[in-house]
Amino acid sequence: MFEGYDSQKEKSKSIEMIGLRPHRKRLELFLMVLIGVAWGILLSELMRRSHWRNHKDLVRVKSSPFPTSRRISPYSTAPSTTSTSTSTYTTTTTTSSSPNVLASNLFNETRVLCMVLTSPKTHHSKAIHIQRTWGTRCNKLIFMSSKADKELGTVVLKVREGYSNLWPKTRASLQYVYNHHFRNYDWFLKADDDTYVIMENLRAFLYAYSPSSPVYFGNKFRSNVKEEYMSGGAGYVLSKMALHQLINEGFVNSSICSNRGYGYEDIELGRCLRGVGVVGGDSRDEQGLNRFIPFSPLHWYPDAPKWYRPLLYYTTSNITSDCCSNSAISFHYNNAKEFYVLEYVIYKLRAFGIYRIQDHLPARKSTYSNIETKQIAVNNIVVEKNVTEPKAIIQNLSL
Repeated sequence: MFEGYDSQKEKSKSIEMIGLRPHRKRLELFLMVLIGVAWGILLSELMRRSHWRNHKDLVRVKSSPFPTSRRISPYSTAPSTTSTSTSTYTTTTTTSSSPNVLASNLFNETRVLCMVLTSPKTHHSKAIHIQRTWGTRCNKLIFMSSKADKELGTVVLKVREGYSNLWPKTRASLQYVYNHHFRNYDWFLKADDDTYVIMENLRAFLYAYSPSSPVYFGNKFRSNVKEEYMSGGAGYVLSKMALHQLINEGFVNSSICSNRGYGYEDIELGRCLRGVGVVGGDSRDEQGLNRFIPFSPLHWYPDAPKWYRPLLYYTTSNITSDCCSNSAISFHYNNAKEFYVLEYVIYKLRAFGIYRIQDHLPARKSTYSNIETKQIAVNNIVVEKNVTEPKAIIQNLSL
């Protein structure tokens, strides 16, 4: 009796299983399709993000709006030198035939932050062309303006624009750079948005000097018999120690550094740096020719504009008829097209059969002449965020 009952029960279960089998197959098929769709969406999203990230990285390398403090060198050749010295560099020729070896080495050895002053009206007529040309060779490129610009990644300063207001704008810019980037760089370059800079020549020139020396370089002008200053248009570069003394001894003392809301930045900065013991160095070459040029060679070569000579600090005659050094560092008053013309002539144009390359670096100089260097380990200075700020309110955008 029970055997018949069990047999009937098993038969019922078999019938139920047979009835459920098509439903199970449909359910399994549905789940497989659902899982496949989910994986497809996930993979598609991952591929889209990867493509976008790679695209953004490529744009960043090409245009350099905001490189990191340890930017990838723009020079394709890996550094390779042979020397028995323990120093990273020597003044002997390199064993590699690549012209990029020294430039690539110096990119990491002499770290330069480039601070470009621009304005809303010239973001896309001038500043953007720096981002696409010589700015890519800075270790860090920052644009200072009074208006935000996502493409440039501007740091916004609440200051008035205009030539007569350049001093408070420059002061606010230098204060910002000190507060946010002082520890990561050795030299701090200020340039206008119509200035073109050959960064390789700048680093080669700076190699001889210690960032711990209170010195700055540019094209030295004089406003009267006693005062000298560096031309703002040609650009100038401050050592780490010079920036430290400027901020901590000059900006906190209005009797040394003017805190007025107006003024010409190059003259005011010259007074300020002189007041805190920073020396205006001589950046001329061996022939007495200037490396920082406050005019464009495409406009004035070989004759300088009439306003230029009366302002020069050094009055000794040149031994050549050239206007500018063969190792020039900067040119001013360039329009958009001229940025790319200079880029082409300097980095791409070659004369057949003529191959010239500077294959050695200048000798190191322990300190700059006639300076009592303060015993401060500048690389270990801790920057306080509450250091006296200029009157301008600083906002950090897109850093």
